[in-house]
Amino acid sequence: MPVHGARPVPHRAGADPSEPPPMVLDPPGVSWAAAFLATVSFDDLWSRAGAEARGGGRDEAQAREEFRDHHRGLRRFYGRAAAAGHAVVKVVWA
Repeated sequence: MPVHGARPVPHRAGADPSEPPPMVLDPPGVSWAAAFLATVSFDDLWSRAGAEARGGGRDEAQAREEFRDHHRGLRRFYGRAAAAGHAVVKVVWA
């Protein structure tokens, strides 16, 4: 699913094609992401994807707290970026 306000940035010449290209999330997209993160429940996200996100063999409680911390950090980051009217460059590795 495309991210609201996101556009891929083409690879530079000589870049490894197996590496994901960066994406630029424009200021309205950053505001959308900030609003989404502010309203989505971490527990709802965890119930849908927690088992997959933590991978096999990891302690569930520890993994849950790590991801909860990441979620809080993303909320703060996108909230500040949206308030400042900034764009965000991101890369997602699967």
